[in-house]
Amino acid sequence: MRKAPKWRSWLPTSRQLRFRAQSTLARTFPSIGDRNNFFPDNANPRLAPNEHLLTVDERSSRALPQEVQAFFEEHGALEQSRYPLPITPAGHTQLRMYKLVDALVLGSTGATVLKAQHRQIEAAAPNTMRFARLKDRTIQTAAINMLGMAAGHRHYYHFLCDVAFPLLFLLEQLGPLIFPLKILLREDLPEFQKEFYEHLTQETPLLSLEECKANERIHCKTLFHCTPAMNCEYRVPASEQAASMVATHYLAAYQLDMHKTPATRLYIARDDAKTRRILNEKSLKEQLEARGFQSVIPGKLSHKEQVELFNNARIIVGTHGAGLTNLLFAQAGGKLIEIFPADYVQSAYAWLAHVRGLRYAPVIGEKSGAHQHFSLSQNAIGQILHEVDALEFA
Repeated sequence: MRKAPKWRSWLPTSRQLRFRAQSTLARTFPSIGDRNNFFPDNANPRLAPNEHLLTVDERSSRALPQEVQAFFEEHGALEQSRYPLPITPAGHTQLRMYKLVDALVLGSTGATVLKAQHRQIEAAAPNTMRFARLKDRTIQTAAINMLGMAAGHRHYYHFLCDVAFPLLFLLEQLGPLIFPLKILLREDLPEFQKEFYEHLTQETPLLSLEECKANERIHCKTLFHCTPAMNCEYRVPASEQAASMVATHYLAAYQLDMHKTPATRLYIARDDAKTRRILNEKSLKEQLEARGFQSVIPGKLSHKEQVELFNNARIIVGTHGAGLTNLLFAQAGGKLIEIFPADYVQSAYAWLAHVRGLRYAPVIGEKSGAHQHFSLSQNAIGQILHEVDALEFA
């Protein structure tokens, strides 16, 4: 993708300038911030009358294999720019759960605001926020805010890996204490999120869904809140049991056989993707199809079809991208061959493969060009085919 010139980083953007001005006004005159739904960060949910219910550590029982760690330490410069060496070997998420009293949920941003403090607990993207006049609405029933960011809440990987498990865990741990309960949602949910929430309500009669419009401000007398603190954004879900909980939820929702012997060979194509496409993909696809592979474009399938395909897959070949999130539904004993451009190597899907019990083999292509499109050398294609054939003799 095209990078901004260096000089651009020296000048504040109009968005940053607007945010600074609005922040100054809101801090100086809290009534202006309240009226326009613009609140400073760092509200403290531990302060009375709020209640800290529990803190739980979710850890993986095993770390990434040494050879996989070594690969990302050697090639994962992009990941290492965010996290210092060595590559984080295992998952650890601390879940802190709170019962909040007299809170606001902003439909414009998805933020949770503590009225007594005139602050919000978290802001997904504070420098994109604008002053907004919202319509007030009050909910008497206890609720959970699941609106997420105004932009980006539909992202497949982040919902399944970052969002789904904390909610499932909260409901499992606190169920007897909090029902009846409403889950606050956005109006425009994608299919995979609708299926997730609808199955939750089928399992729990006292649980219901409540849509929150972008122009609404919801007043909640009681709001349950879960704050996950991750040791690494690439190690989610943090453990084998967390990944299994999300997978089991969807497999049950779609009434799929969780114990069917996997046999399918999948090649995950990116024909519908705007970035990270393989320029000489035709040669690779032809050789994989000759070995019995089925080429699929996850974005063109229903979510149930995606879950079923990956649950039945014995071996999966694909370029790094959101379609590989479906590894959550794969059964143990299979294999993932993940393809990277040389300058875009991240370990998120290596981790998903690990917690789902899959063998893992990374393959590096050439450096990417415009829109991160890249080519595979003949050696790289040969490596992919070698890894495919090796599974049959393992």
